[in-house]
Amino acid sequence: MHIPINSGPSGSGGHSGRQAGLSDGGPATLVDSQAAAADLESNEAATTPLALEVADLGKNFRSGLLCRRIRGIEGVSFNVRRGEIFALIGHNGAGKTTTINCLLKLCRPDTGRVRILGRNHAERDARARVGYLPERPYFFEHLSGRELLRFYGKLLNLSGADLDVQVDRVLAQVGMTTAADRRLRQISKGMLQRIGLAQALLGDPELLILDEPMSGLDPIGRREVRELLRDLRSRGRTILLSSHIVPDVEMLADAVGILRGGRLVKSCERREIAAGASYMVHARAPGEDPQRWPTWLREAKPEQSGVALRIPAPDTTVLRGLLSSCHQDGMAVGSVETRHTGLEDLYLAVHEQGVRS
Repeated sequence: MHIPINSGPSGSGGHSGRQAGLSDGGPATLVDSQAAAADLESNEAATTPLALEVADLGKNFRSGLLCRRIRGIEGVSFNVRRGEIFALIGHNGAGKTTTINCLLKLCRPDTGRVRILGRNHAERDARARVGYLPERPYFFEHLSGRELLRFYGKLLNLSGADLDVQVDRVLAQVGMTTAADRRLRQISKGMLQRIGLAQALLGDPELLILDEPMSGLDPIGRREVRELLRDLRSRGRTILLSSHIVPDVEMLADAVGILRGGRLVKSCERREIAAGASYMVHARAPGEDPQRWPTWLREAKPEQSGVALRIPAPDTTVLRGLLSSCHQDGMAVGSVETRHTGLEDLYLAVHEQGVRS
């Protein structure tokens, strides 16, 4: 059983650059193939069973002498399919840890419904199939990493040769074999994080819930953890992680939920993020006098020469019409630049929208 591990001392705590071809039918063919791939992926997703179902989850806290109510999270809903990596991202205080604590019943949600691997999250047997890494795990510092894992393994009813095999296996998975017998007070924060991840892997859980798993790791450690999580996914494990390190999430996650102010304000899949692209057409103006240009061209951005223009297109539909207009008005198109927005741009846009509202 994984949930009781660290739950006391630890404290606080659906989804959805390449040059563009300018030959006849190129953009349309690209759009059609992307749409077909998206339909296929959607159909496959519809038949994949869910590892985690979260509906209308809410939690408030009381604070101060007057016991003022402070909202933790409100109306959080998302699904995680089996065999995928789903990431919750958001600024500090957005509600990531509160959401995870509610999922694992480490704090009692005020509203909502949670099902883990098809069962109510209140059932111990459901939570026993989960491996959990808290954001700030607390370990007994007088123990070595191996001794700590053996202790946790016994809480999982492992014993004898099976316990030794599992401890050796998870130490190797997180790259801590050579440092396994050092006292925890003598190792770095990054090494402690690896030990925390190792205890979450004990018992070979079906679902891993990892709160800031990259915290304290150097670039090499982050890469190794990413490779480990990809390997776990390839072997059918489901992973829910929270993080504020957006590049790591973008490389790992199959789907992402963005939390802001305790609410899940955006949920999207990897293909939607990858499809978030705009285009810049580099063309030559029909003459040097802007007053004689076509009306639709008046807002184009001139480059240094004055007749070399940059014309933005937010999507493929606008791009197709733009190229057609350039052809009709006798404008030579030099190139079309594809600009992928990516997860960081999406996250910043969502955050800025919240600041303005």
